[in-house]
Amino acid sequence: MSEHTLSSALYQGQQYLQSGHTREAYAIAKKMRDDFPGDASVLAFMSKVEMSVGQLEQSLDHIMKAVKLAPDRLDYQITLAENYAVMNMWKKVEVALDSMVSQAENNFQILDSAGALYSLCNMHGKSRDTIVKALKLESDNAILTYNLAIQQRFLGDTEGALDSLDRAIALNPKNTEAVYIRSGMRRQTEQSNHIPFIIARLGEMKNVQQAQIQLNYALAKEYEDLEEWDKSFEALNAGAKAKRQTVKYDSVRNIEILTRTVTLQTKEYLSTPVTACRREAPIFILGLPRTGSTLVDTIISSHKDVVSAGELPDFPKQFALALKKAAAKTPGLGRDRMALSLKIDFKALGQGYVDAVDGKVTYSKHFTDKLPFNFQYCGMIKRALPNARIIHVRRDPMDSCYSIYKALFLSPYPFSYDLVELAQYFVAYYRLMDHWRAALPGAILDVDYEDVIADHEQEARRIIDWCGLDWDPACLNYRETKKAITTLSAAQVRGKIYSSSIGKWRHFEKQMAPVKKILEDAGIPFK
Repeated sequence: MSEHTLSSALYQGQQYLQSGHTREAYAIAKKMRDDFPGDASVLAFMSKVEMSVGQLEQSLDHIMKAVKLAPDRLDYQITLAENYAVMNMWKKVEVALDSMVSQAENNFQILDSAGALYSLCNMHGKSRDTIVKALKLESDNAILTYNLAIQQRFLGDTEGALDSLDRAIALNPKNTEAVYIRSGMRRQTEQSNHIPFIIARLGEMKNVQQAQIQLNYALAKEYEDLEEWDKSFEALNAGAKAKRQTVKYDSVRNIEILTRTVTLQTKEYLSTPVTACRREAPIFILGLPRTGSTLVDTIISSHKDVVSAGELPDFPKQFALALKKAAAKTPGLGRDRMALSLKIDFKALGQGYVDAVDGKVTYSKHFTDKLPFNFQYCGMIKRALPNARIIHVRRDPMDSCYSIYKALFLSPYPFSYDLVELAQYFVAYYRLMDHWRAALPGAILDVDYEDVIADHEQEARRIIDWCGLDWDPACLNYRETKKAITTLSAAQVRGKIYSSSIGKWRHFEKQMAPVKKILEDAGIPFK
């Protein structure tokens, strides 16, 4: 293969990779590697292909060789940092990116990529600073301006985020995600709102499904702020209906997982001795979304001995790996994940989890993991990590269902876009949490959102004591935290505690009737 042919092959391989034809890209990469084993460009491309198919060790080996051969190629260093990120080696990502950014003052593409990677790895301050550098090179870049707004929002710079969002929308009025986020950044008023703009965009983009979703959710939020209750719910329904059409969701199957967990993970089973990982670092904050978990997480992580790791995917990931290993040892159970869950190596599960977090977060004594869906795994968590703390944050059921329904999640909560499916899922969740309390007596601290609002200091002290920590006054000044908050409620958590969201569902009693009936039939009390 000549140099000219190599260049053509690289181009063809990149085209295949970008279009998702990984098998064809892999075949070209292998041929080039055989013909040019010491070519840095071939090694870098091979790494990208291997990363795309999950061959992470090989990918890392090839890109490290490419960087060694061509240390001045910053794009290769970006690929190296991407490898580290995919492998959850966040500390190495930071070192690689810091070095790269220091060399790339006038390289827009590298700064852009580095800013995105910093954000991916929860280094939001460095992401913001890198994006600012990139914007000095391309000040009218709409995408980068929007990305800056997101980092500012995470870091609590509300005014800066609003300015950046306004500019991003001015540069690209079709950025309906920016419109949606802007609506949630502050309370809208009769004198200052974006309702005419949103309605105009809805008319102009009526054939763009994603735009209709985001704009209707934005409109619902702004009408709610203006206490135009019927208009708010009408827009919310339109957005939720459009979103539900994009989601594949089997309600029966998902509820069956929760109900079968109750059947299999009995009190008797959970009380049997097991070899486990004894690390005390994790504090799990779980429940359904939009119940106040971010508020509780911010209170706890304001403590000098605690760092928030955010919503980590690591326990579900490690659990899936444990199931795979159990399946290999007990082939008779086939694909019965629920039955396999009783056969896993719990010590390996716990150790695999804390090792994964160790690679991402630097902490002194404890870290919080506030992935809501971990409520499904309370039994597995206590088997694998018996010294971990579990805090369940809950809210009045009707308020909880309304708050979930009105949220347009970045993470997938597929049950949240239809009122009946939402209520049915809530009942299954409620039953499962009742089961955990009975099967794991004293292992879970229930925290009611309403109690945190009513007596913040008392609840904060109770929570910190439950975590086995000495009292830290900083837990009362959580709004002053410099730590990033990346959830939908970031703006609210940094503001003053307010009670206006309590009982808000009553403004929509007629519209929420399907939820109310399902909860009443299930015997679930609400206010």
